[in-house]
Amino acid sequence: MNKTLSRMILSFSILVFVWNCKSKETKEVPQTKDTENEVILEFTKAKEGFLSESLFQVAVSSVLPSESERTEEAKTIAEQKSLNLLKTYTIPNLSEKGRKELRDISKEGKIVDKNVSVGGRYFFLYQIQKSNLKRLVTKDLE
Repeated sequence: MNKTLSRMILSFSILVFVWNCKSKETKEVPQTKDTENEVILEFTKAKEGFLSESLFQVAVSSVLPSESERTEEAKTIAEQKSLNLLKTYTIPNLSEKGRKELRDISKEGKIVDKNVSVGGRYFFLYQIQKSNLKRLVTKDLE
């Protein structure tokens, strides 16, 4: 009787062990992770700088809870990021008038592609569109 009981316990233990191993192998990874990674990759790899002679773009994100707060934060960050990036295209010794004009240009943009959310982080593209913008920034500022 003891041998039979021992064999049954051993068989049951092996069965449980095999069952646990098999169930771990067959679990599927949720598809949302791949989609989330693609969206993050799209925004982190979004081209920043001049897309054309008249279009300039930067990518930013926010984690704030409300849509209005996110959009406002994204715009503020994007304006500063645009200004810093635009400075890299200008002449080295920009006058005060030129710096003011550059600050004004950086504030002329608009948020596009808003409300793309991945894991609580919202991604935005900020674009400045102005005729001959690239020439203005690279050559015409004092």
